[in-house]
Amino acid sequence: MSSQWHIDKTISVGHLISTVIIAISVFSWASAVDRRVEQNAQAIAFVREQIKQERVRTDNALSDLKTNLRDINNKLDRLIEQRN
Repeated sequence: MSSQWHIDKTISVGHLISTVIIAISVFSWASAVDRRVEQNAQAIAFVREQIKQERVRTDNALSDLKTNLRDINNKLDRLIEQRN
């Protein structure tokens, strides 16, 4: 009795169906992952834009504050000079 390997050259319908189902499942999973990645990229872009706008608002507020402090300083200087 010899123990030789034998490979069947026919394709089973069950194997073919299961392979197609696995391929469809992998494609569906990959599409879902791609969608989530795209949604995350859009969310990140939105957050970056919000941060950029907040920085502009903060910079404007700081600039206004500096201007107001300069004006107050100038007024105080004039008041001090008037008293002397």
